[in-house]
Amino acid sequence: MIPRLPRNIYKTLGLLIVSTLLIFKLHRLYYGTTPDIKKPQEVRVLQYTHTFIHSAYYYPTSKSLGDNAVALVTTMNKRTVWNILDHKINLIGTNQSTKVTRQASLSTEHRSFERCDYLLITAQSNMIDNMEKLEIEAKGVLVEIPIKRPIYFAPKPVVFCVSPQFAAEQWQTFLVQLHVSKRYGAHLHLYIVSMVESYFKLIKEYEKLGLVSIEPWLTIKFPITDGPYLEPNRNVELRNQAAAHTDCLLMYKESASFVGILDMDDILIPTANSYYEEFEREYAGDWLISALHYDKYDYKTIKVADLKSQSLSSIVKNAERLPTKDTGKSFLRPERFNSTWSHWSRAAEKQPIYFDENGEKLEKPLFRKLKTISNNGMFHLKNMYLRDKNDLSERGIPLNPTNNFTQIISGVHLEEIDAEIKRMLLLPQIAELDDTLPKEEFYMPIIFDCYNQSFYHIRDMNQMRPDKLCVNAYSCDLPQREDMPCIHSDATYHSGPSMWPITYHFATNSYFSADIGCYQ
Repeated sequence: MIPRLPRNIYKTLGLLIVSTLLIFKLHRLYYGTTPDIKKPQEVRVLQYTHTFIHSAYYYPTSKSLGDNAVALVTTMNKRTVWNILDHKINLIGTNQSTKVTRQASLSTEHRSFERCDYLLITAQSNMIDNMEKLEIEAKGVLVEIPIKRPIYFAPKPVVFCVSPQFAAEQWQTFLVQLHVSKRYGAHLHLYIVSMVESYFKLIKEYEKLGLVSIEPWLTIKFPITDGPYLEPNRNVELRNQAAAHTDCLLMYKESASFVGILDMDDILIPTANSYYEEFEREYAGDWLISALHYDKYDYKTIKVADLKSQSLSSIVKNAERLPTKDTGKSFLRPERFNSTWSHWSRAAEKQPIYFDENGEKLEKPLFRKLKTISNNGMFHLKNMYLRDKNDLSERGIPLNPTNNFTQIISGVHLEEIDAEIKRMLLLPQIAELDDTLPKEEFYMPIIFDCYNQSFYHIRDMNQMRPDKLCVNAYSCDLPQREDMPCIHSDATYHSGPSMWPITYHFATNSYFSADIGCYQ
């Protein structure tokens, strides 16, 4: 006797057959071919493009990437193929006796629907012991890429990665960030595109004391091309800050306990005695927290023009809370991120976790999530207005905006930081810079007006559409002044041979030049 099938089985089979035929038909209409269900489809190339490689890190050992890992930080045109993350890069690693080829998988911090054509794209793979040479191969054509080694001994357990500075002149903000970070146990890693020369000299003196690391952040250039191409700097989000932050994260990935992603004017004052203590307390051993996220509370305050009169107390006690908040910033355990956006990592939260903290396989994958800090926020120095030091009238210390009953900083810590600022500014090599530092604003109002016209006014009206607008102000007109010389990042730029579908470009021997000016 033949068993009777369930009554709805025929309906289900019919729907399955119709759905399968429809998928084949749609595929034929769109691609002009019938899909081969036995073999993966070749990635369809849309156009020939160019990619700039900011850095290529080689990790002989890594806590999270594995041994002999390679991580490339690039600015890549997402319209090279239909889905840029489907593209694979062939990497060749060579040591003294062996050569191996591996495919690198791509990831991004950006969403596919966003308007910017160029994105931060990271490429990762695992290569070979004692690798001495790294090459990219496409259809038999090779280009060698210079290798960087990560830092295995960080100056401090906490490192703050500060967004690239351009046409920077507000040196008072640097002093606040530096001395607050120093008091609570963080080392600053600062990227510079361009900066007023006297301000740069001030930072260099702090660098000599081991309190800050500075690095050129380069303008993207494709020196040699076979034809026209889409200009990258105007078609990437804000000079690709995300690439700078990712470069910094990868640099300190094996050595720092915590990495912070922030702008120069984002001041974090912990409620604990140190950053390390606060971050450990907030993570509380939870392995599913991707990062700690602090909201940014906007403030207006004062600044004074002479170096010897700098005081954190005067800035804090003249601060007034504004009614606005800005998108917050994140502080993270670097082994949990392999890349980052300028505020948090989207990629980290999309990565499934198949094993628990003890290495046991999970029944179903889990995903890490941001933890938003509810009892603290960032002291965002949104507006600083020049005032004569004799006209200042100090008020009390502002209250913590998250609870409105504790102060944003203790009076004892404020006095400690003021004493340290005074001590440092009396050092002869720093004190002698007083007469040369900017005493008035020049670039800041120009940049603010340009940003406002480009996207601030749209954002403030809650009409920002990332699918319609690439947030970028590369076309800002920055006039130059002979009495205000600037330094600018530069390097020796290289173009690899023409390759399909991507030709690769990179730079070596980066430095700071006094011959370019204050441009982006």
